[in-house]
Amino acid sequence: MYKVLIVDDEPLIREGLRTIVEWEENGFAVVGVAADGRDALAKAADLEPDLMVVDIRMPGMSGLDLMGAIREKFASAPRFLVLSGHADFEYARQAMAMQADGYILKPVEEDELISALVRIKRTLDEQRAGDVRPPVHDWGRERTAISLLTGEGDRPPKEAMEAFRFGEPPYEAVLIRLQSRGEIDSATYTLIRNRLSDSFEASDKGIVFSLDPYVGLVLAGGDAGLEAAYREIRRACAEAEVDFAAVAGGAVARPEELNRSFRSARDAMKNRFLMDGDRLYRASEAEALAPGAGQAAAPSSDDAASGEKLLLALDIGSGEAAAAWVRETGEAMRASGRSEQEIKAGFARSFTQALAKLEQSRPDVRERSRAFAAEVPKLYEEYRFSGLLSRLTQLAGEMADAFRSYDGDKQVRKMIELIRRNYAENLKLESLAELFGYNSSYLGKLFKNTTGEPFNTYLDKVRIERAKELLEQGMKVYQVAERVGYSNVDYFHVKFRKYVGDSPSSYRKK
Repeated sequence: MYKVLIVDDEPLIREGLRTIVEWEENGFAVVGVAADGRDALAKAADLEPDLMVVDIRMPGMSGLDLMGAIREKFASAPRFLVLSGHADFEYARQAMAMQADGYILKPVEEDELISALVRIKRTLDEQRAGDVRPPVHDWGRERTAISLLTGEGDRPPKEAMEAFRFGEPPYEAVLIRLQSRGEIDSATYTLIRNRLSDSFEASDKGIVFSLDPYVGLVLAGGDAGLEAAYREIRRACAEAEVDFAAVAGGAVARPEELNRSFRSARDAMKNRFLMDGDRLYRASEAEALAPGAGQAAAPSSDDAASGEKLLLALDIGSGEAAAAWVRETGEAMRASGRSEQEIKAGFARSFTQALAKLEQSRPDVRERSRAFAAEVPKLYEEYRFSGLLSRLTQLAGEMADAFRSYDGDKQVRKMIELIRRNYAENLKLESLAELFGYNSSYLGKLFKNTTGEPFNTYLDKVRIERAKELLEQGMKVYQVAERVGYSNVDYFHVKFRKYVGDSPSSYRKK
């Protein structure tokens, strides 16, 4: 695997670049991110990346300045892939003059990034092919293990294979991916690797290897070896105060077949977002976590209706309804086969849209809406599905508490306020009854007894009054119908004539 350092001053861009493609499938591993040029310059010395993906415009030190500094400081400079949000020929010219391997405009398209990675990997492979074959005495057990696991590079010589063999078959590869909401430094990787080496290599029970972004084990002895591995992985990660995802790739009879076990574990690791914590998965278990895995899931037509439920739950201050929406929506997206990035983006979009609508309809909560909107991007820090739902459930509850604006008055009063703020949404008595925790029949009677009108009649009148205002401003009839909540313009005509006694077109001409 070739090591990649991502450099961008925008947190969302950095996280998006991490997840937009399967780096490992393309021969790369993201070993770190940097928030600006100076941060990248410092990290490059420790991480020694083969490729740096660099934003061209950053505060302090630009991407071009960073490229120049890297080339001056290091004898063997990495390859560079330059990103920019500005379609500026001069930037592209300067980047290419500094021998950048590509120039991609933001927002980055997955296919374009993959094409660039394929091209850059070919260049790196050609560079590596020029290396001198290491002598036999350089073939330690870890180098031999990596060669057998990946199937890449030179084949281990006979002497190295003889020194590699240990224990009794079957053999199995276990991949460990360290996880945290923040960055994991190299010292943490070293600590965990050393603890595993003390447990396995000293007693000849296994071989520890590093293959970015993984720490891994080659084990012998079947299930008993896996049970011991889990205990040691758990203990080492607890000592380092970091979480982990671990997958065993399946047993093989001979060390020469370890590539099959490694590939199986690596493929299953793609589902790590859906894995529960504190356990070691078999590859078959991990692969079964994602229904429809490998099939891109398009946004559902129900997404808009789902977002309306969140808006209404927050607007009435119902923490229970908002939490239920988070759980139901999360499970629906998972069951549809959506990727980690698609799930996070779906939640971010729903919360952002709900907060924007609340800010428009309720000036009294504007500051709180904006404060909560600043919290939404933090959901991208979650590396596990269960952790994401837990964080969003808590956030939704805090929002509902902050937006609750009643002092014990009747539920009908809250319904009236809700209608007047959200008349353009798809409001239904049954949905509101569920949010308020009432039987819909009872809530309908309560509403009519208080207002003197059925729920639907009251909603229609609010919409028609707003429609009259918009028509008086000269807006076209079909635009008004859509603006006040009628998707069918003919139905709007019927309702308008019923309550006004005239057609919308005639009223507009008056």
